[in-house]
Amino acid sequence: MQPEDHVRKSVAGRAALAGRSQDLSPALRTLLLTIYSEKTAAEYSDIASRLPAGREGFQRLIELGLVEAVTVSEPTLETASAPTPTDVPLQAPQADVVEIKATHTLDEAALQRLLYPEFVRTVGDLGFRGMLLQLKVEKAMSAKDLLALREQVETAVGKSKGATARAEFSQRIDFLLSQ
Repeated sequence: MQPEDHVRKSVAGRAALAGRSQDLSPALRTLLLTIYSEKTAAEYSDIASRLPAGREGFQRLIELGLVEAVTVSEPTLETASAPTPTDVPLQAPQADVVEIKATHTLDEAALQRLLYPEFVRTVGDLGFRGMLLQLKVEKAMSAKDLLALREQVETAVGKSKGATARAEFSQRIDFLLSQ
């Protein structure tokens, strides 16, 4: 291997790292891990000299076939030129994009943004008694789901805080619905 040759891990080198092979000493494993891009042999030799395995370890990796030289071709005039339109098959832009249908209208999303904080606050005030209701409120994905829980929340507020608190919650929800 020449100093100007580009070096990378070989298939055997990647397998040795993946399989945690016991054949490699920790110093050689560390050195093999540092080989991650196509630098030259001279650059990796310099890196190896600063590690415990040293240049001898880099030479040992080469001998074991855990690293290999990569041929880097010089760009020619033919490969450097842009492809002609006949070389590239035409495709419709975003032909593979699947249209996604909206699950909520803008009005329903706005209504959910209004209702959700009120439900969370009210159920949170119930303490331990409202824990299961809190889970249901968190699962509600739309204003319709929240409104389906309204009766349960009103009943729980009535049992916990009394009829006045239940009426206040009901009035706040009615007010939000009228917005």
